[in-house]
Amino acid sequence: MFLITRPAGKADHLLEALDSQDIAYLYQPVITTQMVQLKARDVKALHQAELVIFVSVSAVNALEQQMSAADLSAPLLAVGETTAAALVRWTGRHVQVPTDQRSEGLLALPELQNVTGKRIVVVRGNAGRELIKHTLLQRGASVRYVQSYSRNPLPLDGQQLCWQWQQHISCIVATSNEILQRIFDLVPVEQQVWLCQQQWILVSPRARDSALALGIVPQHIHLAKSANDDDLLAAIKQFNKERL
Repeated sequence: MFLITRPAGKADHLLEALDSQDIAYLYQPVITTQMVQLKARDVKALHQAELVIFVSVSAVNALEQQMSAADLSAPLLAVGETTAAALVRWTGRHVQVPTDQRSEGLLALPELQNVTGKRIVVVRGNAGRELIKHTLLQRGASVRYVQSYSRNPLPLDGQQLCWQWQQHISCIVATSNEILQRIFDLVPVEQQVWLCQQQWILVSPRARDSALALGIVPQHIHLAKSANDDDLLAAIKQFNKERL
């Protein structure tokens, strides 16, 4: 059985797909997302931006609740296809998205090469990687964060969850480094050896590096192409196929 850990509201399509294909799973989010009220300076920055970058679907959804798409006139970029699709649905506009759906792929886009003096806004949650901002600053851009939502750990009984997982789970699906770390933080220290012995489906080489640092052995790590629902489903089906 698979343990699906995506936040509530972001797992619906994946769970529906698993149900339709009779793939057994247990759903347990470990973090939640909450909209953060925009400040006047955030709105001003978005109005004046010459490029706007969105790093997640949650960043799009939270901003959509607070401003009109008509007020977002700058060219739009997204780290991944799912985020881009949410932007297209909201704005009806073209969104540039890299083939390599990571910060590194985004930074390789032609639109972000000659950015000296450009005003760029990155819409995101609390914390996260600093690579985009630091690289664009090095390239001479003016970069500002707009935080449209926050990610918060759910108050869960890790010992009780771990007992439940040990009865049923053979593979854990974690779609971010934050979720991966939260799972380890929840589980009692004496049970973390069990976690390291499980199979994992992760979504990026960076997540694999984090998993290795936590003690998960390489042969237990399987990478989905991305955090997109279709790619996650493909990775889950491939995992099942290899174990037939």
